[in-house]
Amino acid sequence: MRSRSALSVAALLAASLTACGNATTAISNGGGSNGVSEHRIVVGAIASVTGPLPQAFAPVFDGVRAYLDMVNASGGINGRTIDLAHALDDGSDPSQDVQQARTLVESDHVFAVVGVATPSFIGGSFLADNDVPTFGYDVNPQWTDGPSLFGYEGSFIDFEHPGPEPAYLAERVGAKRVGIVAYNLTASSQGCVGIANDMAKFHVPVAFEDLSITPPAIDLSADVNRMRADGVDFVASCLDLNGNLVLSRALRSAGMGSATQYWLDGYDEAAIASSASLMDGAYFLIGHVPFASGQQQPTAYPEMALYLKELHKYFPADEPSEPSIAGWISAEMFSTGLKMIGRDVTRAGLVAAINSLQDYTGGLVAPIDWKVEHTANGPVDCNVFVRAEGSRFVVVFGSSRTVFTCFRYPQPSSPQVVVVPPPRSIPGG
Repeated sequence: MRSRSALSVAALLAASLTACGNATTAISNGGGSNGVSEHRIVVGAIASVTGPLPQAFAPVFDGVRAYLDMVNASGGINGRTIDLAHALDDGSDPSQDVQQARTLVESDHVFAVVGVATPSFIGGSFLADNDVPTFGYDVNPQWTDGPSLFGYEGSFIDFEHPGPEPAYLAERVGAKRVGIVAYNLTASSQGCVGIANDMAKFHVPVAFEDLSITPPAIDLSADVNRMRADGVDFVASCLDLNGNLVLSRALRSAGMGSATQYWLDGYDEAAIASSASLMDGAYFLIGHVPFASGQQQPTAYPEMALYLKELHKYFPADEPSEPSIAGWISAEMFSTGLKMIGRDVTRAGLVAAINSLQDYTGGLVAPIDWKVEHTANGPVDCNVFVRAEGSRFVVVFGSSRTVFTCFRYPQPSSPQVVVVPPPRSIPGG
C-alpha cells in the first residue's frame, strides 16, 4: 500500500555499485522447526555492515535487537525468548549475501531471518525457496520472490509505476515546470522514470530531465543552469543524500533557492542536524509514522514513542533511522505471528499466520493486506509527506485524523490526483 517512490536512494545507489552475484543455489530442506527449543527461538539477520554505504543498512540490527530485548525483558513470547544469535555482514557483496543466507539456514539452523538490510538481496531467492520466514528493509525486487518474505512496508515493488504522490506534491505547491535528475544507474534512473510517468499522467509539464549523472555528484551547476533557463520551479531528485546536498547548493548559487525540491533520499535526523541550511524547504515521502510524531504526539502514535524510548534505552548512541525502524517493525511483525500460532511453532504456521493478516500496521505503517501485497499494491496508497524546516522535519498535508495522506491505487482517470479518506486502522486514526 505504499509507494516505492519513498525508497532510500542511498540503498539503490549502493546496490548499483556492487557487482552482480550468482543467485543459483541448491535447495536445502532443513525442517520447519529448526532453531526452536522449549524455552528459546534462534533467529538470524543479514545486513551490509561494511561496504560503500553501511549507514544505510547496518542500523537494522539495532532496531531488531531493541524490540527483541524489550520482548525478552517481559518474558518472551508464549514462554520462549527470542535470540538474535547470528547477525551476519554480507559486505554489500551479492555473492556474499547468498552465502550468508545459506549459512543462516544450513549451518546456524535459524528458525527465521528477522532483519535484512542490504543493497543487493540476492539471498532472498534462497530463503524464499526454503520457505524461511524473512523480514526486513524492502528496498530490493527480491522481496517479491515468495510468500515467506515480508518487507516492513509490504513486499511489492514497482519502481517505474509509483503512486501519485510526486504529482500531488507538484499540484499542492503550484508547480508549473518540473526538472528531474538521477544517476546513470538503473536503480536511480528507474525511480525518476517513475516520477516522470507520474507527472505525465496528471499533465504536470516536465521541462528538464537528466538521468545520466555520474555518481558521486560533484558539480551540478550545468544542469541547474539549464533548469533555470527552462523555467523549472519544481526539482525532483533521485540522487542520494550527498548528491541532493550538492544539488541544493547549486540551486541556491544560481538564484533558484525558491524552487521546490522533492528528494527521494534524505529523511535522516543526523543529516538535518548537520546540513539544515541546505535541506531547508525540501520535501520527502516516508512510509511510516515520522520520528517527530512519537515525541510530539505520543498518545496518538504510541508505537513510535515506544520505538524511540527503547532505542534510546538499548542503543543510546543511535539516532532513529530508516533501517533501524525497518528492523523494529520486522521484529514486531515476526512477534505478532508468533503470538498468533502459540506454542506449536513451525515456519509454515508462522508464514500462514502472517499472510492471513489483512490489516497489519504495527502501529507505525499504513495497513498491509498480506493476502495481496506480495504481488500487488492494495487499493489504497498511504504515505507521509514531511518538509525540512530548520533543523527538523515537519508533517505536511495529512488529514484531521492522521499524518498519512492516502490515495486510491491505481488512480482513476482524472485531471488531478484523487485523495481518499484514510482507512480506519491507519496509525493515529
